[in-house]
Amino acid sequence: MAEACCAAHAALPPVTGSRRRRLWELGSHAHCPVIGVCVPLERVRVLAKKLLVLQGDEDDYTLHCSLVTAAARRNAVAEALQKDLEQRFALDLRAAAQCKCSNSLMTWWRNRVAQGEGIAGALWATLTHPRCDEWLEMRVLGQIHMLQHQVGAAQRVDVARHRELAAEHQALTRDYAEVQQRVTAWSQERAREQQAWEQERMRQRATLIALQTQLAQAQEQLQHWQAARPDLPEREQLRERLAEQIERNQALQREVTRLSSRVTVATTAEAVSAALPADAEPDLPPPPVRLEHRVILCVGGRGGSVPQYRQAVEGCGAQFLHHDGGAEHKPAQLEPQLAAADVVICQTGCISHDAYWRVKDHCKRHHKRCVFVDTPSRSAFERALAQAATEAA
Repeated sequence: MAEACCAAHAALPPVTGSRRRRLWELGSHAHCPVIGVCVPLERVRVLAKKLLVLQGDEDDYTLHCSLVTAAARRNAVAEALQKDLEQRFALDLRAAAQCKCSNSLMTWWRNRVAQGEGIAGALWATLTHPRCDEWLEMRVLGQIHMLQHQVGAAQRVDVARHRELAAEHQALTRDYAEVQQRVTAWSQERAREQQAWEQERMRQRATLIALQTQLAQAQEQLQHWQAARPDLPEREQLRERLAEQIERNQALQREVTRLSSRVTVATTAEAVSAALPADAEPDLPPPPVRLEHRVILCVGGRGGSVPQYRQAVEGCGAQFLHHDGGAEHKPAQLEPQLAAADVVICQTGCISHDAYWRVKDHCKRHHKRCVFVDTPSRSAFERALAQAATEAA
């Protein structure tokens, strides 16, 4: 069969001339595969709607058959199809024009079919080539016919495979949707945490800025005071030395008072001994109250009795301090005197309420001995001193 075809091909007269064939010049058996392969279905619909008289209910097969019938002779439909194909496959036509004989054209066609790309352009360029004879046309159309069968079978396989892929795609889509929901929830949670962290960072930053501002203001104020008082360190040192000197003076004053009381007692005893007869035994008074090395604070009392209070306290060997309870002395002076005192005698009938509560609160907080006297007399004061000495003993 192959030898017969080759012999028939050898018997055909050679094709001469350089004019390419038109669509209507092809054999009637070529119009169907050319239009079916080379013209897309969308373009078929456009050309049929533009050039044919339609009823409106034609399907794609009817439109295809109408164009195939119209392409058998030269008319407006055939010329429109010719122009569309020439423009669509201009590159393939220029490539096929390099073939100068039927054998080279057949080789070019086979290469294009083997590559599997641009078969529509290769079909149009081969069938309309000046060197395409009837034998080559039949071979090309036969291959196209078989390719269409193979495409149909492959299409059925592709449909089955497509269904499988569609089912798999749906399953993957569901899984992806679940994963996307989890990722979205996680992202929202992270965003909320990030927002909370950002708010906390802003609060911490605001607090830090406020502290830095306060520190800067304090440093600026310190520099201002240091510039205004350049002798401030020396004054602090002098204040400390002054406090030490005051404490030392108080200790020395207590020692002087103690020694003075001893001298007074000795002098009185000698005078009494000299006044009595030699054989008489003196009627000695009871031993005096002794509060050596103590600081006695008297709060309140009459102004005229203060020297008597002082004499009574110093007679006991103690140091005397006095505050009038707010009559003339400032209440602020009471606190340092309370801190320096060892024993407090409060004349409750001659002080203000504020001084009374200050004395009571201070003695309670510092566990300091405090004797309250109702009557502002010397005898009552001396009894309070005796009570304080007894408690001290």
